[in-house]
Amino acid sequence: MRRDNTLLMVGLAASAGLAVGTYVIGLGLVASLSVLLVSVILVRVIIYLYFERFLAFRTFEGFRSEKILHECIACGACCHLKVNLGKDDTERIINYSREKGLDEIVIEKRGSKYWLKRDSGECCFLTYLGDTPRCRIYPMRPVACRLYPLISMGGRLKADPLCPGFNKKKGQTFKQYLRTQEVGAHIKKVMGKI
Repeated sequence: MRRDNTLLMVGLAASAGLAVGTYVIGLGLVASLSVLLVSVILVRVIIYLYFERFLAFRTFEGFRSEKILHECIACGACCHLKVNLGKDDTERIINYSREKGLDEIVIEKRGSKYWLKRDSGECCFLTYLGDTPRCRIYPMRPVACRLYPLISMGGRLKADPLCPGFNKKKGQTFKQYLRTQEVGAHIKKVMGKI
């Protein structure tokens, strides 16, 4: 289980314990439920801010400044993300699906945005070779997949701080990674010079 999920579970358990303690000392049901609600919200907000903001941007800066490197270990973490598709990605995937005669729905539309379909939290193109996750469309995977463990966020980049491919000893630098994943042009187009 990811560290953020583990901490969230521990925080939620502590919140429940705090609420029960509040009830046991005689402050009543309303006070106990209020303590539970406030502590659950507080735990979630703190964990979100720590992992999704602080650590994510710190990890990105470490990668960009070459203090840490990245080497993909084929863990499949990127295959569990919600993948927003650009126009080029959508057209490529629809054409590929038609060529391969896929009858399944592989793209979903929500509002004006297109997303890769997910089955039980996983990308519909995820398959396994033994225990190793594999992408059925790897050579033509969407930009968001090629970009991972970097995540585009409103004109900025952040990094998944829990990606097991980050390390200090071996792997690619930030610039090497952008070149090998062929996302440099996308980064410059969307976010300007990095």
